[in-house]
Amino acid sequence: MQHSAASSTCLKFLTRILPPLLIATLIFMAAFGYVMLRETRSEIDRNVAMFADSLIPVIDDLLWNFQQEELSSALATLSSNPAMRRAEIFDSNNELFVAYGDPPDRDARAVEAPILHPLTDGTARRLGRLVVHYDYSKAETTLMAHFIGQVIRLLIIIMVMLVSGYFAYQRVIGRPLGLLLNGIRETNSEGKPGMVQWDGNDEIGEIIHAHNRMVKHLSDKESALAESEQRYRQLFDNAMIGIFETSKEGNIRNANATVADILAYPSVDALLEVDLERHYVDPKDRLKLWEILLTKGRVTNYRVQLRRADDVVIWAELSGKLNPDGSFNATLEDVTAQRAARQAVVERDELHRAFFEENNAVMLLHDPMDLTIQFVNPAACLFYGYSEAELTSMTIRDLNSMDDAEIFEELKHAADEKRGYFKQVHTLKSGTRRDVEVFTGPVSIGRRQLHYSIVHDVTEKRRMEARLKRMATRDQLTGTYNRHAFFEKGKKEIARAQRYGHPLSLLMLDLDKFKNVNDAHGHSVGDEVLRVFALRCRAGLRETDIFARLGGEEFAALLVETDEETAVAVAERMRRTAADEPIVTEAGEMAVTISIGMAALQDKEGMAILLQRADKGLYEAKAAGRNRVRKN
Repeated sequence: MQHSAASSTCLKFLTRILPPLLIATLIFMAAFGYVMLRETRSEIDRNVAMFADSLIPVIDDLLWNFQQEELSSALATLSSNPAMRRAEIFDSNNELFVAYGDPPDRDARAVEAPILHPLTDGTARRLGRLVVHYDYSKAETTLMAHFIGQVIRLLIIIMVMLVSGYFAYQRVIGRPLGLLLNGIRETNSEGKPGMVQWDGNDEIGEIIHAHNRMVKHLSDKESALAESEQRYRQLFDNAMIGIFETSKEGNIRNANATVADILAYPSVDALLEVDLERHYVDPKDRLKLWEILLTKGRVTNYRVQLRRADDVVIWAELSGKLNPDGSFNATLEDVTAQRAARQAVVERDELHRAFFEENNAVMLLHDPMDLTIQFVNPAACLFYGYSEAELTSMTIRDLNSMDDAEIFEELKHAADEKRGYFKQVHTLKSGTRRDVEVFTGPVSIGRRQLHYSIVHDVTEKRRMEARLKRMATRDQLTGTYNRHAFFEKGKKEIARAQRYGHPLSLLMLDLDKFKNVNDAHGHSVGDEVLRVFALRCRAGLRETDIFARLGGEEFAALLVETDEETAVAVAERMRRTAADEPIVTEAGEMAVTISIGMAALQDKEGMAILLQRADKGLYEAKAAGRNRVRKN
């Protein structure tokens, strides 16, 4: 069977390809023979003409000297070309002088050339003419024999190729094709997949591999279908929701165990052929159900009260589809507990709404994706001065006065400090800015994820905190840093300078003979002198420098990123300013001078050692006569 199918295919191929192939071959050989014949004749014509041209000089001399015997010998050379039959020499009177060869046939061709003898005066004398007769017969005979031989060889080659092609076809196509056909017949006749064993990787091999993949795919599909049917049966039997089918009369024809449990039957068999109508608490519910089915063909989540076999009333939901034969496929679910839970949710939502709307705290609900405000309580409207419609048309960013950089920085601080709230500044409708603390957390409303924020106005609290912070870090008289703050900030700057290898210098300043001002003019004038002096010093320093009053008339300045030479220049400038610009007080102008000790930070030196060296420089400046700068 396999060999017959493959042979049949091969014969069909040969019967379709062989006739046009032979015809094309014959046409090609005929055209080739015609071209070769034309070329052969042209070659003979050229050879005869060349023979005549080469013979003319020899005949010219021989004929001039009347050497007739030598002329015959010269003409005899035409026998070297089988196409030439006869050569003739005619004299100037056009009479035959010498001839060689057989008389030409009627179809013979001829080439004629004049015989000219050059004279001494440069002219030529016509001695006669040479005529060479020739034909194509022998050349055509030879060419025909050669052509027939070529045709025979070509036909032999074609036959060899056809036979080789047939055997190659049988090996490459016929055999795998036969195996494939057998595999297909085996699949159809026996009803089971028939795999084909073939290792080729050519096109036929790909077809066979595709067949094997298809057969395996079908086999896998059948296995999967059987498994699916088994799983469906298991799902049907073990489903937590009731699944059943009723006839058009309303009797249950098929159901799973869950339906029996919901209706309080001991088994599925006890449930079969039961009319569901008896289980409706209100028969109108059944009529309404069938009205929906007859109108729409299906029903979804139809809620109804049913009476179980043990007379317990439950709430159930029916969903299903009406079949063309009038049967009804449906699911049944006991939603008694869900209904009670939903009622509890409704009551809880009402409680939450009352809590949200009646609370005196400012409350906002906004979408975290686009920051739009979704809900606000009356307290929020009262605080911001906007109506509910105005607030719900705004975003959280519209209320927040902070820019993106400030918001990001606050988020970072809140994370670092592990705070549960954010410090922000909100703008009211009146334009007033208020400091607020925002407590924000996620909340789900239905399927929506929102952010729930409680906003506390802490403006007064912030002001009090700022005031207390200033009191804790600032000198109350001069407004400069106090001793404690100076040491705290100084330690940080020293650590930073040593970490990165940056220069840092410390100035210790003391007002010369300040006790005389207090004794002569009173403490109020002395306080005024200290305040003005501190202001002038702060004005002459950079914002990054730290200036503080350590006590009495003693001050200190920590110059960051400042080497010793620069620090001395700064100290001299401060000394000259104090000496050259008297301070105006209620008691008149007060001329004050200052003594300054300077120390530049050294490796591994702490705040105490640096301060001690600067203080030593201050002592040396006073000992040297005051109103001067000394470094240590």
